[in-house]
Amino acid sequence: MGLESLGLALSSDQRGRLLRYLALLERWNKTYNLTAVDKPAEMLARHLLDSLSVDPFLQGELVMDSGTGAGLPGVPLAIARPQLVFRLVDSNGKKVRFLRQVRRELGLANIEPIHARLEKLAVDPVPATITARALAPLVRLVEWHAAWLERGSRLLALKARVEENEIKAVPGAYNVELIDLEVPGLDARRCLAIITRQ
Repeated sequence: MGLESLGLALSSDQRGRLLRYLALLERWNKTYNLTAVDKPAEMLARHLLDSLSVDPFLQGELVMDSGTGAGLPGVPLAIARPQLVFRLVDSNGKKVRFLRQVRRELGLANIEPIHARLEKLAVDPVPATITARALAPLVRLVEWHAAWLERGSRLLALKARVEENEIKAVPGAYNVELIDLEVPGLDARRCLAIITRQ
């Protein structure tokens, strides 16, 4: 599956849940159009392994996945890290309904799907880590998450690439660290921007 390349030693139960999640995503996608990637083989690299590539950078016990959509990267990470709690936030009702179904069918007690806009979401509890996958330019992400960043959260922004002008647009009060990611089975470039308040 490519998990070994990422250094992840998952149990057969965890591997099974990852594949069941993909099957659910494929089934629901036919009706709800949750993702543009609709072939299971493509979903494996572009959704599962891509999401799991940020696992080594998670910190703390509470993770918030902003603009989670179909649960990416939140659901794969929640399966890999059952000891952590994941708040999966999205403003799209049908995607949140899908995530509630995922929680029921896969028995994922450590995910909490939340139907809300980020700017209307209560700041507490403060997550140690915030993830955002291909959600918005860095400056917009900083703006949306400022209340959490001010209180010590780390933002992990998973993107295809980050240009120099995108980094320069981030206010000087924030640190931006870029890390190139190697995702097994994915030819496209992937990059992780780690943003913290100075």
